[in-house]
Amino acid sequence: MKPPYDRSGIYAIHIAGRLDASLADRLGGLTITTIEPDDESNQPVTILKGCLPDQAALFGVLTTLYNWHYSLLFVRYLRPN
Repeated sequence: MKPPYDRSGIYAIHIAGRLDASLADRLGGLTITTIEPDDESNQPVTILKGCLPDQAALFGVLTTLYNWHYSLLFVRYLRPN
């Protein structure tokens, strides 16, 4: 079965670095969680998770992160909303 990307869904977006939680409203209200590295050789990973109404909203979040110079690690479609 093909995922229904034209409808709302729950996504998890992983980026390299720290993202301030106060920016959640500018990113579609996604929850922002930062995972600190185990040692000094790695950088933290920030996970943005939540419901986005469609692919256009996802693209908007990804474009904003790109414009802010964050490196995208991966995006997971978790399930329909």
